Amino acid sequence: MSLTRQEVLQHIEEAHALLIAKKYAELNPIITAIQDNLDVLGYKYPKDNARYYRFFMLYMGAFEQVNIEVMHSYVEALEQVGQVLASDYEYICSYHNTCPESVYEKALQAYPYNETLHIHYALKLQVEKRYTEAIAVLKYVLECYPATTEARFLLWEIESAQLDDLVTSSEEADCYELLDLASATHNLDVLKGLQLDTRLDKKSKHLTYIQVAIWENRSVEIIEQWNSEWKSVELTDLTRNVLADYAKAFMIYELVPQILKAPQQPEFPQTDFTNFSEYKAYMQALTNSGWQLAQHHYLLLGNAAYFYSNNKNAIAICLKRGLALNEKNPLLLNLKAMTLKSEDKNQEAGAIYHEAFRNGLTMDNYLLYLIELNNRIESYQGVLDTVKQFHIRHTPTLKSLFFKARALFKFHRDDEALVVLNEALQDFPLHSRSYAPWMHHYRMVINKRKRNYTQYFIDQQAEINYYVDGDDDYFNTTNLAVETIFEQGEYEECYKYAIYNHEQGKLVEELYPIFQWICFYDFLLEKPEDLQDVTEANINQQPETFEDFRNNGLIYWMLDNHTAAAESLMVAASKSVNKAIYLKLALTCAQEGFKNSLSLTICETIRKEVPEAREFKTDYIYANILNDEQRHLEAYAALLNVLKSYPERAFIEFPKDFNYLLHTLKNNAKALEDMSGYNKYVSMLLSRDNPIENQLREQQDLAKSQSEENLFLQHNLMENLARLNFELYPEEQEELKEMKMRIKAAHFA
Repeated sequence: MSLTRQEVLQHIEEAHALLIAKKYAELNPIITAIQDNLDVLGYKYPKDNARYYRFFMLYMGAFEQVNIEVMHSYVEALEQVGQVLASDYEYICSYHNTCPESVYEKALQAYPYNETLHIHYALKLQVEKRYTEAIAVLKYVLECYPATTEARFLLWEIESAQLDDLVTSSEEADCYELLDLASATHNLDVLKGLQLDTRLDKKSKHLTYIQVAIWENRSVEIIEQWNSEWKSVELTDLTRNVLADYAKAFMIYELVPQILKAPQQPEFPQTDFTNFSEYKAYMQALTNSGWQLAQHHYLLLGNAAYFYSNNKNAIAICLKRGLALNEKNPLLLNLKAMTLKSEDKNQEAGAIYHEAFRNGLTMDNYLLYLIELNNRIESYQGVLDTVKQFHIRHTPTLKSLFFKARALFKFHRDDEALVVLNEALQDFPLHSRSYAPWMHHYRMVINKRKRNYTQYFIDQQAEINYYVDGDDDYFNTTNLAVETIFEQGEYEECYKYAIYNHEQGKLVEELYPIFQWICFYDFLLEKPEDLQDVTEANINQQPETFEDFRNNGLIYWMLDNHTAAAESLMVAASKSVNKAIYLKLALTCAQEGFKNSLSLTICETIRKEVPEAREFKTDYIYANILNDEQRHLEAYAALLNVLKSYPERAFIEFPKDFNYLLHTLKNNAKALEDMSGYNKYVSMLLSRDNPIENQLREQQDLAKSQSEENLFLQHNLMENLARLNFELYPEEQEELKEMKMRIKAAHFA
């Protein structure tokens, strides 16, 4: 059957589709038709011939036993018509065991920057155990494309295999080759063995000791060893690179400028190779040029300037020189974007982040950028969703945990946020330029909300230790301490923070009423001369926030308007997470202004809305006000509750000279005509070492009315009055004489 050129091309397309679908049985008649009419393609249309050769090359790969020679002939045919592509070479070169060496040589020279072809060649060299050549090829790939993960894993595998061969060989291995391979594969057994190898020079010995220490010791010990020992000895370039990478990994950025200096300018080889031997020399020369190493050094130094010294000039120099070497380096672009973001140039930063992602920035780094973006636009659910995606692909970092905790904090999911903060602050190195200070800050605020003041002050001190005395972050923390210590009622300590911030001009405006009130309330604390007295003009006439009502309450208090002060503090309490603190403050204010009705309202609010905040003082005040209001039944019940709830305070800690609690109980019992209770409380008052006169007289009246026949009791009570030097009225003196005579006549005649 004769076919036209167009029909043959259509058959080739159909055959290609069937090949991809693995419908091999349907292929045979179509292939026969193509081969019978192949001459119609001619040589006038080389692309048409190329489609035929390429299809049959792929077709050869469908068989279990691939005839590599036939496949090679098709590649050569593609070469002859000038239509061979990198993908054609990639296909045949993927047959590492059988593909001829010459094919690799032609392919690599034709496409010197194709990482797939080079990885295929390294795999062939691995199969043939030509490890040294394979390592050179892979290092070249990583010099051109440092993000090629496949090449990095394969390099480690081949270096490990070569190291095993050298270690198990009966011949003595070169000690420096062993050191290079053990360093590259982190083989601690070999490194420890090399520590005893006398062939190594002193600088190389340092490399073995330092690498073992890095893998076996904690970061604090590494820092100590650097400061005490390593920085004063001569180190190889490789040793310095290892230490600098370690410092970066653990965010010990202060060490990086001590370890590294500015890199030398790379020297690029000429790309004028004409044969494979010259091409191999070119690969080796490019690998040794220091192109990627220089970019890496600029990145490390730039990160150190960004995260540690905040030296903007150093950052700019590192970015300029690093990006001059490779304007598409994604990590340097990432650093540039972070720098722009720190300068609030968010639109420019976003564009650079996207460019970095297009040029190979990892999904992890890109997701971190999206986390920051969502945080910046206050899409906290977006933050949580992106963090979740990040943690699916990457183990949590201090940065990802910080933003997760912050989003949970913004949603007031404090318990969840606290779990995340505790995990992060326990498990990660906490560098000053990391998120550690802010994590301490948020944990501090959460513990303030939970009234866990012990942990609050631990975090406050931890956060302050990151700051320099005098910078804004330092005063932000100490201003928060002013409010927190005020809520604890530690006014003298609060005064110390407030006056220091005031003297430095850093006490924020909304805290001045607290400072002024402390100076007003505690007259022993010195009021600064430049601290103005409050006036009516300081009142916020349209209060809305918690701070507005709190400050109004304190200002009204200083102006002796106790009703307005207490009412404002009650509203502040309703808007505060520490409601009980401000209700108690309002109660103190109302008590000082003798506002019984308002005090009673506040007490009832405490009992209803924050019963867990009830204490001896609030319950006793409540009972006392009920007593003053002559609500005797309620007062008596409230007083009995005080006795039951606070027995130590009621019976031991109350002043012995005048027990107000018992007095109030006695009076209420009498008002309720509970004579048994009245007698009990009078007797309790008399049980003191030095009872007072009116209590003795009350007991005397009680004895006369209830125990008239008991002359001994009446006599003893009146005798006590005389014994305790209380003056007896004339009629009482006569009564006492008469009692003595009656007792004598009745019992001693």
